[in-house]
Amino acid sequence: MGRSYTPVPPDFPGATWIARAREDLEMAETLAAAGSAPWGVCYHCQQALEKALKAMLVAAGAEPPRSHNLVRLNAMLDPPVFGSDYEEHLAALTVWAVVQRYPADQPEPTPGDAAQALTVSRHGMASIESRLSG
Repeated sequence: MGRSYTPVPPDFPGATWIARAREDLEMAETLAAAGSAPWGVCYHCQQALEKALKAMLVAAGAEPPRSHNLVRLNAMLDPPVFGSDYEEHLAALTVWAVVQRYPADQPEPTPGDAAQALTVSRHGMASIESRLSG
């Protein structure tokens, strides 16, 4: 979608993770713009923040856990990217990592859920991008 990102130095330890995070956000935005199924938008929004947080962990010298829990990943950073006031948003977005793998067990996300996921993911990525440039 032609999004402009903060340049990442080639030696940035989390470069691959942040590149994939950016791609996930772009996929979510493309799906939303095309009016595609909300579950795809929600899933890629969650994946974008998960991978971006893991990029920050790798950059800090930590091995990212095999976890989809955005609240947990954020809490592992020192200092966390997001304050406790944002944990509710991270928790709501975390749901979409697993729900899409077991759709029969979960309610289908709505267009409103997809719009909210995009808002949270865009804000989250902007916060992480800001930290990358700082």
